[in-house]
Amino acid sequence: MRHTTTAAAAGLAGLALAGCVEQPAMTETRMPMQPAPGGPPFIQTFDAAVSSAAIESCRTTLAAQTQGGVQVVGAETSEAATAVYMRVGANGAPWRCLVSADGSNPSVMFMGSEGAL
Repeated sequence: MRHTTTAAAAGLAGLALAGCVEQPAMTETRMPMQPAPGGPPFIQTFDAAVSSAAIESCRTTLAAQTQGGVQVVGAETSEAATAVYMRVGANGAPWRCLVSADGSNPSVMFMGSEGAL
């Protein structure tokens, strides 16, 4: 009986400590995760020629593959494709989506350093 009580107490203590996660103070400002050095540029301006269909297609595709909020921060278009730049989650992980102008065939790519994960 003594072992059962000790094991139960240890289990409850472990559960209580599992909920203890250090959170940054609300006054701290976090810088978003930087794109990987040497990678393609991370655009944070909007080209007026980018369609809302392209932006929404990219946002929906990335949201389905990640956890955390998706924020569109830039977009550009060229003859080859439309590129939509987004940040995900509390750390602002950088992502790029290449998509057709009409929103078809979105392809997302993480632009941060895999070592920073």
